[in-house]
Amino acid sequence: MVKINEETKVFHILEEFPESEPVVKKYFSYFYEHRLVDIALKRLTIKGAFTVLNTPEEEQKEFFKELKEAISNKASVNIP
Repeated sequence: MVKINEETKVFHILEEFPESEPVVKKYFSYFYEHRLVDIALKRLTIKGAFTVLNTPEEEQKEFFKELKEAISNKASVNIP
């Protein structure tokens, strides 16, 4: 079972679950717009990326909710 939490690297989510890309792009658009995907998203955890962006806690919870919906067809995934 794959466990996704705030310590998971953003890159690993995209690698393991390509269907999560629209959700990742929505919440981490800054990195895409400034062409920092290779630098930032490969190195940062979800928590780290949210910290860099100063994302409110409520938005972070919404990210996990949307991510869970996007990859819900994978039965072996655990998202808080």
